[in-house]
Amino acid sequence: MNTATKVMKLSFAEKFGYGLGDTASNFVWALMMNFIMFYYTDIFGITAAAAGTMLLFARSTDGVVDFFIGAMADRTKSKWGRFRPYLVWLCVPLAVVFVLAFTTPAVSPAGKIVWAWVTYNLMMLLYSAINIPYGALSGVMTDDPLERTSLNSYRMSLAQIGGIVANSSFMVLIVKFGGANQQLGAQRTVLLFSAMAIVLFLISFLTTKERIHPPANQHTRLTQDLKTLFLNRHWIMMFVIGIVNITLAVVRGTAGIYYLKNYLNWDGGQIGTWFLVSGLAMILGAMMTRFAVEAIGKKAAFMTSMVAVALTAIPFYWLQPDQTAWIFMFLILGMISAGINATLFWALVADTADFQEWKYRTRTTGVVFSATTCAQKAGMGIGAAFAGFLISAFGYVPNAAQSTEAIRGILLLNSLIPAAGLLVLAAIFSLYGLDEKICKTMREDLAQRREQPLPSSPSPESIPATGAESLAGA
Repeated sequence: MNTATKVMKLSFAEKFGYGLGDTASNFVWALMMNFIMFYYTDIFGITAAAAGTMLLFARSTDGVVDFFIGAMADRTKSKWGRFRPYLVWLCVPLAVVFVLAFTTPAVSPAGKIVWAWVTYNLMMLLYSAINIPYGALSGVMTDDPLERTSLNSYRMSLAQIGGIVANSSFMVLIVKFGGANQQLGAQRTVLLFSAMAIVLFLISFLTTKERIHPPANQHTRLTQDLKTLFLNRHWIMMFVIGIVNITLAVVRGTAGIYYLKNYLNWDGGQIGTWFLVSGLAMILGAMMTRFAVEAIGKKAAFMTSMVAVALTAIPFYWLQPDQTAWIFMFLILGMISAGINATLFWALVADTADFQEWKYRTRTTGVVFSATTCAQKAGMGIGAAFAGFLISAFGYVPNAAQSTEAIRGILLLNSLIPAAGLLVLAAIFSLYGLDEKICKTMREDLAQRREQPLPSSPSPESIPATGAESLAGA
């Protein structure tokens, strides 16, 4: 038991190297979260409703693809492991399509919509194909709960470095690289981000190692993987949390750029400062996560962080443009809480993969993470579409002075609407069943099993529940 724990301790270099993979991913993710709707309406040149429809459709249709990516990663066999190779194989294709998605072709309005549909969907497909194995990698690098929390703290902190660079410099670099030609500036900015992402993905590949492997002689069909997944009610809870949480985050993130430009009337430099401060605050939250877990446990810390994000969002409905100090105070408190929340989400997902192995004697980490990523992407599409439809319904007009109604809609989407959703979500999460005691029992049992693996993988129905497993909600 103690030997297994020591073997799965991670060095600073490995944690840092792993986190750089999410720095790379966040060049894409940050622009999708905060700028994609603005880019399509104010730079690329299509309506908010058209962009919202595209984003909703894209995220609602690729869940099956995500599942197959995870299943394929689980079945990948190479000298580099199951998940690490994808960082090498797909970093260049993702970078190329990322640039194409932020390229505006000289075509008709209808042609632009087609271009947007094709490039956006292809970009998100490749993003999934590299990010799902990358996320699953964290579940097989260590089984130590605090090490896993620490690893995800590095991941979230370094992800925010990518987010800070992308969010704080995007508007500034568009002007620097393109001058009055925003379309050219956007393309050149993303070209720079793409080159940086390739280097970081390769560093992440070179510095990490897979240590946890499926039980010996595990041979499962895709249908069995899916059935086992939906028997895992703890994963189902995280699936629901993932969809709703990211939906609310994207609603607020989408409205945020309109809030900064059209309500606060900030320029590119001020907007860059906003994202720099928010990113640094989120890094602080990510690095505080381990202490929060040691103090009150993962479940309580995750639930508390959701409530805190909600409470710090509410004041934005009433804050006035000249109340800069209050605006930044609530921003910083909210982003510290969001950093804790984002870090713990993936640590909790890894726990559900452990539960599946503990209960059903099969480990399909790729499927667990791919299905959870599918939930996040679905929420991403729902959130962007919801925000796009409402912004359009409230009467937003690109590159023009906004009506009182449009401003009210932007304020609602940036404050009261996501806050109400998060409070309801925190109440739902109180039902989550994997507490610290059960996770400790799982880890000890799995460490013993890995020394004496089963000869084959039994079906879910053939596994009797122990007393501890019954308490865990099997």
